[in-house]
Amino acid sequence: MPALQQLWDAQLTPCTGNPLAHDLLGPARAHGEQVAMIWRGQQVVGCVGWVTLGIAEYGCAYASPLVAADMEAASALIAFVSEKVRAAGAQRLRGSVRAGEMAKRDGLQQAGFKPLFEFVNFSRALPFAEPVGLPDGLQIVRIGNPDWGELHRCYAESFSGVPNSPIPDLETMREEWAAANQDASLILMDAHGKYQAFILVDGCTVEAVGVLGQWRGRGLAEKLYHLAAMELAAKEQPEMRALVASSNAASMRLHQKLGFTEYAPRWTVYELHL
Repeated sequence: MPALQQLWDAQLTPCTGNPLAHDLLGPARAHGEQVAMIWRGQQVVGCVGWVTLGIAEYGCAYASPLVAADMEAASALIAFVSEKVRAAGAQRLRGSVRAGEMAKRDGLQQAGFKPLFEFVNFSRALPFAEPVGLPDGLQIVRIGNPDWGELHRCYAESFSGVPNSPIPDLETMREEWAAANQDASLILMDAHGKYQAFILVDGCTVEAVGVLGQWRGRGLAEKLYHLAAMELAAKEQPEMRALVASSNAASMRLHQKLGFTEYAPRWTVYELHL
């Protein structure tokens, strides 16, 4: 793993990638069961993980992360993961390319992948202004011991029909939330005990924010960002980050309104119809 991390970081310089072990061994990739590495002699020259959570609802799987030393390794990994997700029932496969990942980009294009949209890397210095109060009838629930079934329902309804946002099963969601920032991740509950909104933060990065239909258009997502930012600032975090699909106009407007700016080159998401 250290050799692959070093390879990836060198490609992404001056930026750095996420810790590969965090992604490859996490619940979304079945704790390493949905991961493959490629070797050339005694040297590892690439790896790929694949996420199948979106197949049932959208027919879409994700090749992520994919790290390759050269186009030969990239092409072999792309062919391998394409067969794996096709066998799992996927109709489409997506993968993202960052600045510096030329071998991956060329391999995807050679395999017939087409550019779809971009991921935008946003950052905002802390602290924010003090948050305004919550609407009447809502209260904050900490994520230490939530009603998991209720949280999964809220998550699934919030992201139903949202592209590139596969809904995890209950057990995967529990693991992801257990590993999240326990102070900055928050749930909002109504007077009847129903969860209506949430924000999931990993480290200082917003991984997901969801608001159910009846509460949309009332500034609730903005309030959740302010509350999470207050918790991060209290722990002396210097910034808050978020990764947003450029095709999500509402999310782009929200982050720009909150003062977020782009801190790294955008990633291009490619898609192949299998």
